[in-house]
Amino acid sequence: MIKSNLIKGIVLACFLYAPIAISQDDNENKDDKRPVKIGVKAGFSLGNLTGGDDNIYTKEYESKSGIDVGFQVTFPISDLISIQTEINYTDRGGTREGMQPAPSDELSGMLNQFLPLIGMPLVTDENPLFADFNSEFDIDYIEVPILVQFGWGDDLRFHIEAGPYVGYMLCATQKTMGNSEFYYDEAGTNEVVVPNPYFDPTNPANGPQFVPIGAQDLTADTDITDDLRTINFGGIIGLGLSKNISDKSSLFLNARGSYGFTAIQFDETFGQSHIGGVVFSLGYAYTL
Repeated sequence: MIKSNLIKGIVLACFLYAPIAISQDDNENKDDKRPVKIGVKAGFSLGNLTGGDDNIYTKEYESKSGIDVGFQVTFPISDLISIQTEINYTDRGGTREGMQPAPSDELSGMLNQFLPLIGMPLVTDENPLFADFNSEFDIDYIEVPILVQFGWGDDLRFHIEAGPYVGYMLCATQKTMGNSEFYYDEAGTNEVVVPNPYFDPTNPANGPQFVPIGAQDLTADTDITDDLRTINFGGIIGLGLSKNISDKSSLFLNARGSYGFTAIQFDETFGQSHIGGVVFSLGYAYTL
């Protein structure tokens, strides 16, 4: 919540101050025409999912690396202010290791046939099975930000930037990896057991009435696109440095952070995660 409010505040402040700065500069440079710049960039992103520690599905996620590429158009308004719009492909998501809710539809269906008979609750989304494995959410977006940039310098120019963005989700995949026993509890103390088909109360050699199912392979790629919201709104803050390499060309470095204001899940049972990340990019710009 603090991160969300901070980015919202910075974005709002930039958009409120920009008209004042533009008006002051226009009074001083009414006849000064400034050319538009176009550019391309590619970079390295560290995406993350933030959903709080109060939901078993969203807690303990860490950053995952990805790529970020895009095209941008910069409209210089004054010596200080520019408006930049972009269209970017970005790879977001997060990773989690260890004990966590496990995908188990087939197993859950079988267990729910006899769990009530032994006085245990049904396996549901609110009361899932747990396993010890690795999970990765891979979510691809097209993002379109509109940024206000404040810049200083000429041949070597430094800028800060902030603005909103809208993201359109292309696809989302949950990748699971590892082998594990299943448990009824997150602590891993109550292992899942199933009826022993060979159980015979008159013949102890056939084993107990219930037996562990043993470790199961959890390696899978699951399409979760339909479980998440397609549109995401958020904010961006960042800074950059550009260096002219000719009269019309320049190279630039940029670092920025983003945070999605929209929770990505439809079903609150699976948490209310916000997606964001940090991106470091290198690009080339050309003055038209």
